Formats: sequence, structure tokens, C-alpha cells
Amino acid sequence: MRFRKSLIVALSVILVTISSCVAPKTGNLENVTTASPDKDPNSDASEVLISLGDKKLTIQQARWLMPKADNQQLANIANFWLENELLYAEAEKNGITNNPQIKFISELNRKQEFSKEMAVSVQRLVKISDEAALDYYEKNKDTDPLIKREGSLTFSHIRTKTLEEAQVVLQRIKAGEDINYLAVQLSIYEHDAKGGGIARDYSYSQVEKHFSPKFLEAMIKATKGQIIGPIESKNNSYEIARQERKTEPEILPFEKVKDLVKSKLHADERMKALNALLDSLKQAAADKTVKSPLVIQFERPNNRNPEDANVGGKNKQE
Repeated sequence: MRFRKSLIVALSVILVTISSCVAPKTGNLENVTTASPDKDPNSDASEVLISLGDKKLTIQQARWLMPKADNQQLANIANFWLENELLYAEAEKNGITNNPQIKFISELNRKQEFSKEMAVSVQRLVKISDEAALDYYEKNKDTDPLIKREGSLTFSHIRTKTLEEAQVVLQRIKAGEDINYLAVQLSIYEHDAKGGGIARDYSYSQVEKHFSPKFLEAMIKATKGQIIGPIESKNNSYEIARQERKTEPEILPFEKVKDLVKSKLHADERMKALNALLDSLKQAAADKTVKSPLVIQFERPNNRNPEDANVGGKNKQE
């Protein structure tokens, strides 16, 4: 639905512009009328904010664009509407509305608004019960990061280029030199070296990514204050490290993550509902849908946007 998202972004930009701009001067327009400034425009949704000839903009219509608009924003919307109407009329005079490219895009945008509302109406029907959330929780509590908080490690370390250098560092630490002081002098891992070689609260996955699986395994097994190494790390380097703190992985209670789980399931089920509708519609329209060889060659399953949409149907060459 990338195309749909782009339209929503475009509308959002318009609304932000409306909400932030100061109402521009429109000149002396004889056919333009506006609502009385002495009357609260929130009192009557059917009240006309502004009109241009027989065209009118009501408070209700303005609130369709910005539901919580205050009086200043309503005035800005009115002037936006006026400028849009004037420019459209000028475009008609200049024949721009007959441009086939503009007409195609305009009609596509119009249909897209109705399509968007259809999608929302289908997705609005999706509900996730506490029972469904609990069932997901029980089945995925050991793997879903929403539910299972990853363990973390804090440690001091020195990274060296070679095994021989690491062995020398280890001997100096065993002889009584401070690992944090040596890290500043010797570690080639500049990110931590400046702070005495201390890596604070690295998640298990971060340790594995920035160091190595072997280093992670050894660090998890180590006790507080224990020196480990030399252990091969990234880019054929070696680590000497001291474990400072370990936080075990934790499965969070259901009540603490229930809303997060329901939100995740709701998003997944909404997309499934929309995709199911689209698939059924494509199947029903297959006899009337004809694809060009280009579309057949490059289409991908389950794409929902103009760049690589798969709309189903016949081969144009059939």
C-alpha cells in the first residue's frame, strides 16, 4: 500500500500547512463572503465559512479536513479552499483540466480516497480479544522480543590485533595492572577505549554483533569480576574482558505486555483482512483482467502499490 501511504503523507503536508500558516490577503473579491467574526463558528456545523459564487465551504466540511481545528485553523482552511477554487477555475480557463495526464492522476486520486475508506471500513471490523492475546503470549513468549526482554551485559574489555598482543595484555592484568587503564592505552576498539574499555548494558544480540558468538557465550558463563580471554572477536581481532554485570533474559508478565501484544495482533489482522478482500476481488475480476507481458514478467505476489502491483488476471497475449 505504498501509493496509499504517499497520498496520506501528501494530505498531511497540506493540513500542516493549513494549521501553521497565517490567513493570506485575498484582495477585493466581490463574490466572496465569509462567516461573521462575532459568531462562534463552532456553534453550527452547517454554517458557511466562506463562499465563492454558488460554491460554499461549511464548518462541517472544514472539519473533515481537520477534525479538531480551532477558529484560527478554520479561517486558514477557508482561505486554502478559496485559493484552491480560484486556481481551479483559472486552470479550467487555460485548458489544464483537459490535460490527459492531469485528468488521469486526478481521477486516480479521487478513486484512491474511496478505496482508502473501503480499506478502513474493512479493517475497522477487526477486534482482538484478551483470550487471543493470551494465546499468542503463551505460544511466543520465548521468542517474541515484545514479551521476552533480552539479557544484557556490562563488561570491561581490551581488543587487540593479534593473539600474541592479547596474551601480553592478559599477563599484565594478572600481574596487577588495571584493565580499564590498559584499555585506554592499548585497545584498538576506540568506541569503548576512551571510557576505559567499558561496554555498558549491551544486549546479548549487540554483544554477538559487535564481538562474536564465542565472546557472548563466554561472557554469559563468566561470573562478576572474572577475566576471560583471549577470545577471537570481529575482524580476526582478540578480546580480553572482565565481566562487570549481567542481567538475565526475562519473560514479562502478560498483564504488562497485553496492550502491546493486542496492538501487534490488531495490526497483523487488519492487514490480513485487507489482503483477503483484495485477493477475493482479484479472483472475482480475473476473467476481466488482462496483463501485459511486462507485468507478467516482473510482477511479484502480494504487492499492493503501483510500482510492483500484482492485480491478477489474464495474460494480454492470450
